[in-house]
Amino acid sequence: METNETILYNLQHLNQVVFEVTDNCNLSCKYCSYSSMYEGYDKRSHKRMPFKIAKTAIDYIMRIRPSSPDTNYPLTISFYGGEPLLNFKLISKVVEYAGNKYSNKKINYGMTTNAILLHKHIDYLKSNNFQITVSLDGDEKGQGYRVDHNGINSFKKVFSNLLLLKSRYPEYFESSVNFNSVMHNLNSAESTYKFIKQNFNKKPILAELNPTGIKKEKMEEFKNMYQNISQSILNSNNYESIETDMFIKSPRVLDLLYYVINFSHNIYSDYNDLIFNVSFNSKRETGTCSPFSRKMFITVNGKILPCERIGHQFALGHITGKNILINEEVIANNQNHLINKIRKQCIKCSLEKICPQCIYKIPNITEENPVCDRFSNKQEFEKLIEATADFLSKHPFYYERILKEVTIK
Repeated sequence: METNETILYNLQHLNQVVFEVTDNCNLSCKYCSYSSMYEGYDKRSHKRMPFKIAKTAIDYIMRIRPSSPDTNYPLTISFYGGEPLLNFKLISKVVEYAGNKYSNKKINYGMTTNAILLHKHIDYLKSNNFQITVSLDGDEKGQGYRVDHNGINSFKKVFSNLLLLKSRYPEYFESSVNFNSVMHNLNSAESTYKFIKQNFNKKPILAELNPTGIKKEKMEEFKNMYQNISQSILNSNNYESIETDMFIKSPRVLDLLYYVINFSHNIYSDYNDLIFNVSFNSKRETGTCSPFSRKMFITVNGKILPCERIGHQFALGHITGKNILINEEVIANNQNHLINKIRKQCIKCSLEKICPQCIYKIPNITEENPVCDRFSNKQEFEKLIEATADFLSKHPFYYERILKEVTIK
């Protein structure tokens, strides 16, 4: 169960704050979580975040942060949209403000962008060492849903800008540019992976369409678009080599990682686990993150959320002018209330140690008797474990790679 002490600790040790600097976008991606296919987000009104919201958030985070030199760990300030480069003025102002006022703090910068305006800001992003995640679904056909407001495919412009960045700053491109690719019915894991690997020598993160918040009248359209990543990889002509190269970015290897962490008896969070075996005997209460344990997402309207994947109706606080409204006790109570609504199902579920389900992503969680569609009975769970063990027996080298290459935080 969450406590207000846990929430406060998370806020004091926050790793990342993400600003939705604008809800405006120069593309009209057909599967976007803010498109007409979805509901549960604030109305898009071409709004830009005022600087005072970002300033208030940064000052609050820095004010409550531990001041000891031993705890001067970095804060990452990231920019999101819409398309964040449409509000470059705010981005540059935030970087200047944070860099000057908190010059004694370790601050990193990041951005998720569609790369349409990348050519205008390459020098600035490089000089401030931004970590850039580019949304690219592969070749021109794969990019078919990522169109501008006139329905024109964005591929040529994006590809041109990426080649420009790569040629101008090859070392920076190698160290600081990554790709996120959404799977759908116009691309495949194989085609997307090969295209990005061959052209940029990068391993993209493959993502599935967001299944939460689909309007009922759009469900059939969603089903036609949707593509399962694991199945798409298995359908590849050389899926073994792709999966080996992807490693834990591959769903099956990632599942194996969770299995090793939770069932191998070889992973310990701290000395208490080593002595008392606490982790192995403990139960998880859903796969929901403790609020702010990973990041804080602030919308263009000043709503505070645990991350960008959660519906805006689940805001945990708000920024109004110079004030930030966060009540740790209310946040803890609200999350505990939602978890309690499905607790009876959790008690009977066999996925208790590896539950992947975020309560905020359960479609009917606000109703009186919500149902978790990730529920697994004993027989289903045994089949899952058997399949994982079979996968490991056929790929024993993955176990060694996990032990040598994966750092658990």
